[in-house]
Amino acid sequence: MQAISDTVFQLSSQFDSMLLLEMHDNDLAAISDIFLTSHQQLSEETARYAWLAENGEITELKRRVHLVKPLWGYCGLSEFQTRFQEMENFFSSNPSINDSLIRLEAENPFILEGLELIKQEANKIQEFLKQ
Repeated sequence: MQAISDTVFQLSSQFDSMLLLEMHDNDLAAISDIFLTSHQQLSEETARYAWLAENGEITELKRRVHLVKPLWGYCGLSEFQTRFQEMENFFSSNPSINDSLIRLEAENPFILEGLELIKQEANKIQEFLKQ
């Protein structure tokens, strides 16, 4: 007979755990899957941003920022969703190529931090579920 664990998984403080658990009916496996899928989509999209800016595709860049913005919220990272809204607003002003590249360079560490948070949390959940 397997012993029942008393441990309860606690999401890292950067995540809105109440929102996530309520939205996903306390299903940690589903949350982990969403994190992994979102990480992949966000990674693929954000990797295109510099190319779009360099080629003057600011309207497309704004559109792509808009499309992935909800993923941050869906992962319980409202600060990142807000930051992407600010980026979308910036690109809506039709900035120059140079200003767009400067903005993306400034945002890159923040984006990488968010991606790492999502990936690490998904891995922590998966390890917890193996117990």
